[in-house]
Amino acid sequence: MHNERKKGGAALIPKTIRLKAWAHYDRLQREEPRIRTLFWETTLRCNLSCRHCGSDCLKQEYQDELSSEEILDAFRQIAEAYDPREIMVSVSGGEPLLREDLFEVMNEAVKMGFRWGMTTNGFLVDEKIVRRCLEAGMKTVSISLDGLEEAHNDLRRHPESFSRATRALELFAESKALRVVQATSCITPKTIGQLEEMLSLVKSLKIDSWRIMNVFPYGRADRELTLSSRDLEKMLRFIQEKRTSERLNVTYSDEGFLGCKFEGEVRSHFYTCQAGISVASILNNGDIGACNSLPRSLVQGNIRKDRIVDVWENRYQLFRDRRWMKQGKCKNCGWWSNCLGNSLHLWDHEKQEPAYCHYRMLKKNGEAPASP
Repeated sequence: MHNERKKGGAALIPKTIRLKAWAHYDRLQREEPRIRTLFWETTLRCNLSCRHCGSDCLKQEYQDELSSEEILDAFRQIAEAYDPREIMVSVSGGEPLLREDLFEVMNEAVKMGFRWGMTTNGFLVDEKIVRRCLEAGMKTVSISLDGLEEAHNDLRRHPESFSRATRALELFAESKALRVVQATSCITPKTIGQLEEMLSLVKSLKIDSWRIMNVFPYGRADRELTLSSRDLEKMLRFIQEKRTSERLNVTYSDEGFLGCKFEGEVRSHFYTCQAGISVASILNNGDIGACNSLPRSLVQGNIRKDRIVDVWENRYQLFRDRRWMKQGKCKNCGWWSNCLGNSLHLWDHEKQEPAYCHYRMLKKNGEAPASP
């Protein structure tokens, strides 16, 4: 049993007990789902063609994108049914800054009561863009920074992508007007050895948060960019150490159950997949989903023909009742109640098992006990 004997609060309670309590809390959430994060995939257009991208983003025009009024109508429906002050709209793409009406749309969303943040590659960010973001009420920004200069530019396939991303982070940090300015890094076999240097770089940018993740085998992502089990463990140990030794908020992404060794050590909460529980999404063509990384086969409706509130309240059954995933490698797993088949976007719907299992990867190294 993994016990923590740190001073104060919940840390004095054995972690296995806290994990069981968290699983119970997760079950209660599934019984009363509430939208807390709404992803808006503004466009599939992008000004880069990244090797590790999990989205089908290309530089071509997409004729089927939602109009300003279509997305605003969906926002209005949500604001009328729920308290918009409790919902964060997470703007993504593609590259959201390629959408000319972005600031007008989000300014109207703020008037309805929503908060919003943006994920961007930072390539188009300058002083004017920062000012427009702030004028439109943006509260948080996350900018991709995937290694030191050579490695980042290689992943992003553009010689200026690193300098543009770091400058964007500096500009937003200098504004001192956002609640969170975050760098998000996809760690690969090439950059796993750069973590300490990357930490120094991130600290020099004077930002609030550094979110670290690894590349998963979905979308257009290059399979050669996935970490080995040893490198995954190395990355998590690095995060575990820096979370307690640095003032900067260093955290692992919300993807994947990590077993008792690392749960509660590399992020501020235990793992839970909130797709369809507290997370909904509106895709570029109006499809209604959960998180943007899910396959289109899991789309629950489309705002052009369905009321998004009706979809949220009457569909999403396969997201909220995961018993259909308790098969294959998951069937007899002792951590099922906490993991529930891992993040839904990592589920292989042909093999009916996780395409990527963090727990099994760590178990190879003896870093994950067989059962609670």
